[in-house]
Amino acid sequence: MRKFVRNIFRSIALWVLPDSDRFRFLAYKPKFEAWRKTQLGKHPIFTERTEMYDFINRDIIGDQAILYLEFGVFEGESIKYFAGIHNNTASKFVGFDTFEGLPEDWNEFSRSLTSKTFSTGGMIPETTDDRISFVKGLFQQTLPGFLDQLNSTSQLVIHNDSDLYSATMYVLSRANDVIVPGTIVIFDEFYSPLHEFRGFEDYCSAYMRNYEVIASTEGHGKVAVRLL
Repeated sequence: MRKFVRNIFRSIALWVLPDSDRFRFLAYKPKFEAWRKTQLGKHPIFTERTEMYDFINRDIIGDQAILYLEFGVFEGESIKYFAGIHNNTASKFVGFDTFEGLPEDWNEFSRSLTSKTFSTGGMIPETTDDRISFVKGLFQQTLPGFLDQLNSTSQLVIHNDSDLYSATMYVLSRANDVIVPGTIVIFDEFYSPLHEFRGFEDYCSAYMRNYEVIASTEGHGKVAVRLL
């Protein structure tokens, strides 16, 4: 039965995806499933992403100060949630987004979203927490300057909710110098073999980085890793 369902999804994907992505799907979907099997039983798995955030904050981070960088903010739900459960007043939470939606089409094996999806009309989320700030613009335009001025010894937590392969690969590659051993990276759409999963796999291959999975949601849709 499971094989039948997988074949159905595969057939739909090959019909929906543009020609250039069909070959990538055929290569990376089996890689993702093989990766998933190697991770089963090795880390806590949660039903909701907020449960995973709670675990990371409570059992991995603890009371230490963090520098939390979120790429892909939308309306600010996750950055506000993480700031809400983390009480260290020395911690900083920075959200990067154009607030104009996806910069390009997001083609997955199960759906396709056009550019500008997730737009807030340029409006930055409101917050009363002065530890939270936002950087508006494309990552390629804003991240270099931010990193040039970065001077932090806090535990680094990167939340990649950028959805796209191009954004995932760019963020991790550009931030590689500050992604020291112990850095925590959270992926919000890791299930997408053509995008966040592929971006992380290619980053680790290109920069020879090793990691361990510390938590995930069911099916490894959302995954948190610690760089070694």
